[in-house]
Amino acid sequence: MKLIGILIALAIWPSIVLASETAVSGTANFVSTGYGYLGIVIFVMAYSLVPLENKLHLRKSKPVILAAGLIWILVALAFKSIGDTHTAHEAIKHSLLEYAELFLFLLAAMTYINALEERNVFQRLRTLLVSRGYSLRKIFWITGILAFIISPIADNLTTALLMGAVVMAVGGDNKKFITVACINTIVAANAGGAFSPFGDITTLMVWQKGKIQFSQFFYIFIPSLLNWLIPALFMSMAVEKSTPKVSDEKITMKIGANKMMLLFIVTICLAVCFHNFLHLPPAAGMMFGLGLLGIFSFYIKRIEGREERYDSILGQRPYEGLNPLYTLIKMEKGLPKFIQSYSEPAFMIDDDHIVTHWNPAMEKLTGVKAKDVIGTRKHWQPFYRKERLVLADLVLEKFPKDQIGKYYNGRHRKVADVQDAYEAAGFFPKLSNEGKWLLISAVPVKDKSGKVTGVVETLHDYTEQKTKSSHFDIMKRIARAEWDTLLFFYGVILCVGGLSQLGYLGILSNSLYIGLGQTAANSLVGVISAILDNIPVMFAVLTMDPVMSLGQWLLVTLTAGTGGSLLAIGSAAGVALMGTARGTYTFGAHLKWTPVIAIGYAVSILCHMILNAKLF
Repeated sequence: MKLIGILIALAIWPSIVLASETAVSGTANFVSTGYGYLGIVIFVMAYSLVPLENKLHLRKSKPVILAAGLIWILVALAFKSIGDTHTAHEAIKHSLLEYAELFLFLLAAMTYINALEERNVFQRLRTLLVSRGYSLRKIFWITGILAFIISPIADNLTTALLMGAVVMAVGGDNKKFITVACINTIVAANAGGAFSPFGDITTLMVWQKGKIQFSQFFYIFIPSLLNWLIPALFMSMAVEKSTPKVSDEKITMKIGANKMMLLFIVTICLAVCFHNFLHLPPAAGMMFGLGLLGIFSFYIKRIEGREERYDSILGQRPYEGLNPLYTLIKMEKGLPKFIQSYSEPAFMIDDDHIVTHWNPAMEKLTGVKAKDVIGTRKHWQPFYRKERLVLADLVLEKFPKDQIGKYYNGRHRKVADVQDAYEAAGFFPKLSNEGKWLLISAVPVKDKSGKVTGVVETLHDYTEQKTKSSHFDIMKRIARAEWDTLLFFYGVILCVGGLSQLGYLGILSNSLYIGLGQTAANSLVGVISAILDNIPVMFAVLTMDPVMSLGQWLLVTLTAGTGGSLLAIGSAAGVALMGTARGTYTFGAHLKWTPVIAIGYAVSILCHMILNAKLF
């Protein structure tokens, strides 16, 4: 309720300071009319539901999209009431164009992030950190440094979630460490994102508007660093030096992960080049990069398709180096006993294709008892409706590789370092109502003279892995983009654009930038963004478009990007970690550290004003 009260107070402020009938932009001013009052009430009511998303289970995009539609209806009716049917149409087209550029840029970036996640890039980084055996204090600093470094590229939300996962994996039941480390991660991610167009939505909007060039963002690198470093020094004192239990979890990156990371960097460079050298929207460069990812995804899909032809698990070879039969196959005397005790289904045929062994795991897989098949040539029956050679028969008869391929549709290959042994894969509908996917291995057994005396065939049921695994598909990565967030931006941009047409932003601009002064106003923007979220606040500033120096635009970029760290609900990174670390990292826990975060916030502003005084 306190939050709603603050929102309402901020909403009615422009009407209190109302001074003229003409907005700064030159359009008609409807602030003091029923259209204006109703428009601001609709916005406040819709936006007050956004912080309550987790409690109400109402996605944040829904109320703001509805509000955007209602506000623009009011805008159209307001202009129509004075005989103007053209202005509202042109104005909403302008807002839609701004949203389209932001949407396409973010869609490409989100697709890349989702693709890298699917390739296990972030999971690999997480397991590397967790398995090192670092102390809690060292993990605190490592996660903070990485958050500050990664967020300028991968955005602050993704970075906070990644580092938050590391913190929770290491922290375990240590709630104190998790709380402090989560706050540190959020502050670092927001600060790191402030000096890069790719680090936060607000910096992206400023860059796309042409207010700050790409290289000029680095003027606020040191202020951003201090914004994180100062509170981190205070918080680190609350972190103990004990060493948590080391995790032995191992995750490997999938095919093409390294090349995809390089391609993402190339795409970022393309966006910069499109903007700086071709004077085209950065979104066009990002979409060009998305096209490159599409072509590369086709390449990965073809590779994984070929890999599946023999094992179907994205290039992994489950038996390679693991199947004990590969090493025990020469131990002819101990082999029969081993086959019987082997945990995977296995059977053996002699040099006349007669079944000599059929282990219990084979009985369980096929439903055929050993007594019913040993001494016969019926080892094909559990798998096929008609009699045919199985892989063991083909290996025994020394069929060449191309002929074996005809029996298994090319899903086969030679076993490395094992002479005359083959692996194959296939689907066997007869084994159950739904059928089973099996990996098959056949290895010849030889006597001391080298004569083949039989063949051992082992099988592995990988039906579950098969149903869970899938080839890389860029369309699936696009589908996994954060559509609720993208649609939320639509609602915010159109809401603010509509309120601008009603005259609110013109008066708000006068009150802030003329009444308070640019430095005070831009510093206040960060504090307001901690309550209202920095995206609508920054878009409002850009829509007001006050005449400011480069130093002031850098200041508002710094404050809007880092001000959200003051409160847990002030940034997407904070809200996300409150969800993942529910019950441990809370609003109240963050509030305890707000004073030291505020010190870092104030120092960063002073540092910018001193270091970059020539830009003001």
